[in-house]
Amino acid sequence: MDFSEHSDDELAEMYESVRSTTSPEDDALAEAYESIGPTGSVKELEQAGQRSLRGYTDDEFACRYRQATGEPVRPEDVNLVAATDNHVAPPSLTDYGVQDVISEEFGEEGWSVMKPLLATHATLLLDDIESSRAMMIEGQSGVGKTMLLKTFGGLNEQFCRRSDITPASFVSAGSSKSNGNSGNNDLLPQLEGRTLAVRDANTLFTGSEQTIRSRWGKLARIMDGDGYYRQTATHGKAGYDDIRFNFIGATTPLSPRAWRMMGNVGQRLLFVEWPEEDYQDDWLRSVVDGGESRPIKLGQAAVQEFLRDLWNYHDGAKSVAWTAKPMSADVEFSLQRLARVVAHARGSLQNGRANIEAPKRIGKLLHDLARGHALIHGRTRLELGDVEVCGRVALSTMPSKRRGVVRALLEPDRMEPLTPSEAEDILGVSRPTARDRIDEVAALGLGETVEVPGRGGTTTGVRVKSEFCWPDKLAFPEF
Repeated sequence: MDFSEHSDDELAEMYESVRSTTSPEDDALAEAYESIGPTGSVKELEQAGQRSLRGYTDDEFACRYRQATGEPVRPEDVNLVAATDNHVAPPSLTDYGVQDVISEEFGEEGWSVMKPLLATHATLLLDDIESSRAMMIEGQSGVGKTMLLKTFGGLNEQFCRRSDITPASFVSAGSSKSNGNSGNNDLLPQLEGRTLAVRDANTLFTGSEQTIRSRWGKLARIMDGDGYYRQTATHGKAGYDDIRFNFIGATTPLSPRAWRMMGNVGQRLLFVEWPEEDYQDDWLRSVVDGGESRPIKLGQAAVQEFLRDLWNYHDGAKSVAWTAKPMSADVEFSLQRLARVVAHARGSLQNGRANIEAPKRIGKLLHDLARGHALIHGRTRLELGDVEVCGRVALSTMPSKRRGVVRALLEPDRMEPLTPSEAEDILGVSRPTARDRIDEVAALGLGETVEVPGRGGTTTGVRVKSEFCWPDKLAFPEF
C-alpha cells in the first residue's frame, strides 16, 4: 500500500475504521499509524506500515481492509483472504531502516562491511551446516570497525562479545561441564547457536611462527564444529562435543607472515576490507556530531530489531531448510569463478612454485555467505544479487599487498595488460616493487605475462587469464 497517495485526514479515517475491528490480524494499518502518530511524516508512516504489512501485496491488503471494515468480500477475494491468513513472508532487510541508519552513521563504507557480517550471522539459521562460518573485518585503525561490532551488543541470545580471545578461552584448564561442573566459565558451550564477535582479533594473528601455527591449528579444530578437548594435569581430559557457532571479528591489515603461517586454517576464514574513505572538508563535523554513542545506539536499534524479528520468525538457529530447487546457471558460474579467484589469489609461493588450494572449500563458504544474504532478504533461494556480497569478500580474502593488483587485473573495463607503471600508481609503491607484485600474481596463475610497448622499448605486463575474468552479469565492487 502506498501511504503517500493518501492525505493525513484519509489515513486517520482509515485508521479509525480499522481500529474498530476485533481481529488483531486485520490491524496492520492501525499498528502502523499508532506507532508513528498523527504528527508523523508520510514517509515514516509508510516505513512503519511496510513492517506491519510485510508479506502482503497491495491487493491482499485491500482485501483484508475491506474485510476489517465490514465491507463485502468479493468472490474472487476468498482465496486471497485464506492465503494471507495462512502466510506471512519472512522479515526482509529491505523492510527495515538498517541500511539507512548504518550508511548515515558509519558511511557507505560501513554498510559495505555490515552486509557480509549480517549474511554470515544469518547462516546460523541454516540446518545443513555443521562447522563455523567466520568473517574478519580488515582495515586501518580508527575507521570504525569496533564501533560497528558494538551494534550487536546487548543481543545476547544471538551474540557473544569479547574484546579478544585465545584457544584457551574456549576450554579452560579447570573443570568443565564434561566433568560435571555446571558452574564453569568456559566459552565454548556458551557459543552454541550464537555468533562470537571479537573486537580485537588481531591478537590471533601475532606472535612467533610456531605460536601462530599452534594457535590456528587449535582454532581449526574448534571451528570445524566437532567440539574441543584439552588434557590438563589437574582435571584430565576436559572439553565439549559438537558445538556450532559463527565468528566475526576486526583486525588491522595482516602481515604477509600471518597469511603464510595460518596454513590450512586460512581456508576457513573470509575477509571483508573496510574500503578507503574519501574525507571531505567537513569530515570532522560528521564524526563528532552526536558523540560516540549515537552511531552505536542508532545502529543497535535498527540492526537488533531486524535480527530479533528474523530469529523469532524462523524459531532460532538450525531452523531453516534450504530450497531443493537448484541454483541458476548464472549464480553457479559466478560462485565458481569467485572461488577460483580466491584460491589462486591467496595461494603461496615457495621457491617460485605456486601452492594453490582446491576451490571446493572456499566455494562452499561463498555459497553459504550468499545463502545468508538471501535469508536476510526473506528468501530461501539464491539470486544473482546475493552473489554480489561474495564479490567484495572474494576481492578482500587475500594478502593485502596483492589486492590492488588483483582488483586492477580483474576490472571488467580493462582492455589492455596491466603494466608496472600502472601498478606503481595504483599501489603507491616503487617501480621495482610494482614489477614484483605483477610477477607474483602471474606466478600464482591469475594472469599471463606479455610484452607491452613502452618508451624506449618494451616492458612486461600481465593480462588476466580467461578462466578468471570477472563474470559478465556480476557487479564489480568499488573499493
